[in-house]
Amino acid sequence: MYSDRLRDFLNYSVGFDSVFRSLEYFNQNTAPYPHFDVIKVDDKNYVLEMALAGYSKDSISVTVDSNILTVEGGSKEDSPKNYVRKGIAKRHFIKKMQVSDHLQCEKAKFENGMLSISLKNIREKKIKKLKVD
Repeated sequence: MYSDRLRDFLNYSVGFDSVFRSLEYFNQNTAPYPHFDVIKVDDKNYVLEMALAGYSKDSISVTVDSNILTVEGGSKEDSPKNYVRKGIAKRHFIKKMQVSDHLQCEKAKFENGMLSISLKNIREKKIKKLKVD
């Protein structure tokens, strides 16, 4: 299941096995479409922007379940068109992304063919000193 390098890393780490299982899953099950950007607004806020030209707001679904962000969309054309060239994808898609435990999805907004999902860092950096017994 894991490559030799990952297996070596896991031998010298604790608690990362679920991370690597997630990476293996997403490596096999994620399509390149639709394209997206992740923008760091500041230390606490990120925005995920996804290009969805040709889709309507009603044809897009955004869910978060167990740190898996899923964006699903589909477009149905009412009548077939005689395309000379078809370059705008309107097919059904499912895009899944692992969201870190410390990021919370705040809101989703669809405007001018762009889906924007706001993410907020809810973890504060703390240094913890342990008492040695």
